Amino acid sequence: MRLLVGVALLLTVPQPARAQSPALSLDSLRAVVAAHHPVARQAQQLVRQADGVVLAATGAMFDPQLSAAWERKAFSGSEYYNYFEAAIKVPTPLGVDVKLGLEKTSGQYFDPARRTPTQGLLSLGLSMPIGQGLVTDRRRAELSAARAKRDGALAAREDLLNALLFEATRVWAEWYRAERVLEIAREGRSLIEVRSRGIAARVAGGDLAAIDTIEVRLEVVRREATLALAEADAAAARARIATYLWDADGTPTMWDDATRPMAPTVLPRPDSAWLTREVTRALTMHPKVRKARADGDAASAVRRQASAELLPDLEAEVARLADRDGVSSLSDFPSGAGNYKFGLRASTGVLLLKERGKAGEASAKDRIAALILTDVRRDVVAEARAAAAGLDGATRAAGWQVEAVGLARQLLNGEQRRFDAGESSLFLVNQRERGLLDETTKLADAEVKRITSAAKLATSLGYPARLPEP
Repeated sequence: MRLLVGVALLLTVPQPARAQSPALSLDSLRAVVAAHHPVARQAQQLVRQADGVVLAATGAMFDPQLSAAWERKAFSGSEYYNYFEAAIKVPTPLGVDVKLGLEKTSGQYFDPARRTPTQGLLSLGLSMPIGQGLVTDRRRAELSAARAKRDGALAAREDLLNALLFEATRVWAEWYRAERVLEIAREGRSLIEVRSRGIAARVAGGDLAAIDTIEVRLEVVRREATLALAEADAAAARARIATYLWDADGTPTMWDDATRPMAPTVLPRPDSAWLTREVTRALTMHPKVRKARADGDAASAVRRQASAELLPDLEAEVARLADRDGVSSLSDFPSGAGNYKFGLRASTGVLLLKERGKAGEASAKDRIAALILTDVRRDVVAEARAAAAGLDGATRAAGWQVEAVGLARQLLNGEQRRFDAGESSLFLVNQRERGLLDETTKLADAEVKRITSAAKLATSLGYPARLPEP
């Protein structure tokens, strides 16, 4: 019977993996998932997609534009005209375009207004908005919106990755529990097999009544059923955890059934001051908050552009002119006031129905984005405090459960001594041992709850399912 007590003591602590069995720690799983899981790779594509949008908007904002045109007419052996125009336009962040142009005209019959010197006419000037494009224009608005959306894509990637890592942590914790419960079930079966042989020998020797063989057989059947369910649960948990393992080539990793979970590192329970600091940080840095804020910035850029379109569209162009034959570089460009060209273009809607409608829609979307940001911040605080309460409860429950396992073990030891002295029954010994097995299973449940609660708190604060050191 001393063997019974010795094995029972082993039920109170997690059993180390066998030396030949590979181990998978929670941190190792998170690293693999973050680097190679298809969802993590998809999240990275969100940023690349946003980078493409920013590049396109940047090109519209800063990419110089080259243009050229050539017209020629000849009839009855005479060259009527030969017009050639080329220009390069350089946009600037202020909405003003710098334009350098060349015009050259030849022939016998051409528009006098298009006459140029023999080597051509150079023009250097500016095109500037003085109406709706003065404060912002479509190019600047699209670039601002694209940059905001890229910030949102970065936040969305982090949020998606955090959610993935939390789910992987939860699945790992379920696997950890299933393996622990399987160990407990196997130990329980080993204990009852030892007791069954001892009871059979004592019944054969006349020390116990024959009915005790039925009592011990019933307990054997119960524990075999418990073991069968534990084996099924462990197999299912292994199948689920295997789906999170991928290699660098994007190929699923083959699962080794001998792999066992490594006991997780338990961080100290965070105190209230730490939680207050982290919640304050999350109100600014949480991926969901950053995503909502980026959506708001993009909506604000669209609203400003829509509001600007309510103004008249006025654009002025002014340029200095020079004979190409006398200019070798831009620094030689003459500053004479008499050689210039100037133009003014103006247009506006009469009722501005389209512009007013777009402005109203953009204003509403901007307001909606602001309300969403407020709601997201409130949800972040609520989720963080709820997760902190869950972690606090799970931590305290695990501590109490350790004591419960110790007390259950003491009861089993005491009942076993009474049975050996003939003062108790086999039924009570089985009950005490079953109680120890149940309390040990509850301890495994509490450990898993503590793991998932810590991951939930980390995710609710915007971390990748792992709390930083307090």
